[in-house]
Amino acid sequence: MTNDETEPHTEPTEVEDAAAAAATDSDLLVDDNAKTASVATAEPGDGDVDPPSPGGRRWSAAPRLRALVVSAVIVVLAVLAGVFAYLYAEADDAKSVLENDAAQRAAAAKAASDYTTKSLTYSYENTDAFFAAVKENAGEALIKRYDEVRPTLTQIMQQAQVQASGRVLATSVTGDTGDTGDTDGEYTVMVFASQKTQNVQNPQPSELPTLLKVVVSKTAQGWQIQDYGPAE
Repeated sequence: MTNDETEPHTEPTEVEDAAAAAATDSDLLVDDNAKTASVATAEPGDGDVDPPSPGGRRWSAAPRLRALVVSAVIVVLAVLAGVFAYLYAEADDAKSVLENDAAQRAAAAKAASDYTTKSLTYSYENTDAFFAAVKENAGEALIKRYDEVRPTLTQIMQQAQVQASGRVLATSVTGDTGDTGDTDGEYTVMVFASQKTQNVQNPQPSELPTLLKVVVSKTAQGWQIQDYGPAE
């Protein structure tokens, strides 16, 4: 073979054409996969996507979150209901205590007022009725005091022909001296009253104000007068 001879030009065979076509298709597939991968990377992160369930479906976090919130709200409401019930019971008990104390004070004031009225009302014509009245509902110490002064007072009232009548103008309960076992306490009552008196030397009635201190207590038998006399 001479140098002038050239290699014969061969035409592509069918096999070569098929291989080229396959390579081209492979390049296209790679490009498509790259595009798909780039798109996939633009999707939200793994934390934003619910994990797949065993059945192939994705779990939804929203219903579970709502259930937790509802449960928390129910617990909070239950606690608040308990607190409000406790506070209501405490307030109701406090109200009952205040109402009971007010009722006791009012009863103590009335007992002191009634006793003051009858102690300031008497007549020389019936001293026995006076002493019977002031000894009624009185404590032992007070009864003893009246028994001791009865002869002297009777003589004075009869000689001067004293007649008197009293009326209560106002009362003030200054406090409870404490629970004494079978009583509801002992109350000190300041009583502002007036007494109208007349006697042989002053036949015209005159009225004078007076301030008295009355100590009362509630016993099993009712309200009892423990002490009575001018306020110091």
